[in-house]
Amino acid sequence: MEKPERDAEQSTPQYSAPILPENAGEAYVAIPEPQPFTATLRERLLALLIYIPAYLYCCSWNTGYAFLIFCAFFIAMTEWCHWEEKRSFESWVWLGCLAVTVLSAPLGRNRVWGDLRLLFAHGFAIYWVLCRSGRLSGGESGHLLPLDALNGAVIFPAKHFFLRIRTVFYTLTHLRSADQKRQPVVVFAVVLALAAALSLLVLAVQELSGADAVFQDGAKRFLALLTPQIDELVLWRFLLSLPIGAYLFGLVAGTGRESIEALRGRGEAVESCLRSLRKVPFGVWIAVMAVFSAVYLAFFGLQASYLFGAFTRTLPEGYTVAEYARQGFFSLCRVMAVNFALLWLVTRSCAQPVREKRSVLLLCTGILAESLLFAVIAASKLYLYISSFGFTPLRLQSAWLIVVLFAGCACALYALWGGKKAMKGWMLFAGVTLALLHLY
Repeated sequence: MEKPERDAEQSTPQYSAPILPENAGEAYVAIPEPQPFTATLRERLLALLIYIPAYLYCCSWNTGYAFLIFCAFFIAMTEWCHWEEKRSFESWVWLGCLAVTVLSAPLGRNRVWGDLRLLFAHGFAIYWVLCRSGRLSGGESGHLLPLDALNGAVIFPAKHFFLRIRTVFYTLTHLRSADQKRQPVVVFAVVLALAAALSLLVLAVQELSGADAVFQDGAKRFLALLTPQIDELVLWRFLLSLPIGAYLFGLVAGTGRESIEALRGRGEAVESCLRSLRKVPFGVWIAVMAVFSAVYLAFFGLQASYLFGAFTRTLPEGYTVAEYARQGFFSLCRVMAVNFALLWLVTRSCAQPVREKRSVLLLCTGILAESLLFAVIAASKLYLYISSFGFTPLRLQSAWLIVVLFAGCACALYALWGGKKAMKGWMLFAGVTLALLHLY
């Protein structure tokens, strides 16, 4: 009766391992052997080609046509690396935002954002790679934006920072032989042998040049060919391009090595953590939001003539147009940001969903309505300032900020009453309008 057990034991492979204590139990788990590193043909070609855009990036310093060529390389390599992934609609949107941002300077535009264009271009590029490769934590743009930004800008490139070195090494040691079988080739041994032979040849030539004056002249010309003159700027650009290329390869190719299921799992874990915050009773947030609403209503009532004077072009006593229009503009925008933070806390920490409690839903709606009123007041101040002193690109930035905040309030109202996600629409609206401003 014990024979099957013996056969099973004999069929199990034996591993050399330290002797376990008698009370090891199930706490000791066998660690699987690591899989050998492999690289696809596409990754191997990309690892070699990416040296070109990395060097172009250093030559351009983010300006001029070299940066435009670098971006073309970047887009082409990303599309090539993730060709099999299904393209979503929003991936086209983010690619369009990147293209408009990059092309604005060569087209003689970009009078609104100035040097911020470079920051926006990098942000659009990183987020587009995540979207194109299907590696967004939530599967689409949404409230997991901070996690996606951290993954794309830091975690993925840092995690795969040495992936290009490993891929190049794998390429050099797995060349095809004449019989088309993949066999390891001792490349480094050949390179070292040739380098040693060349060093000996140089030494022999130097010794012979000391024995004959005629031979010495020819030896100097020969040694000059073996000692090329390298421009110092070119050398520094090449050295700087090495870590930049490693970062780019880690972003483009390393992102493709990330498991989509694992990323979705992390996103669901974050969602689970957010759901675990639902501990605060409704009564607490009802009282808090009632206080906020009362403060805002009191502010509107006491300062009505001051706040709404821009609509009738009636200035408070002692104010000039410039003082009245500028004072409090950004304070109103910051108050709207505070309201967004308050509503996020309420919707994420309430013991039950906000839509299940009518009073909380109405108070949230009131906070958003007051935020919309703040946006309208800020817009009236900006309009008064522009109508009095003219239009400038800097004031267009302020107008964009007001429009985006107003759209955020509208999307939040839609999400509260409709029970549907609106963050994606707000992000696309903000990104597209920000990119289009580069064309001014």
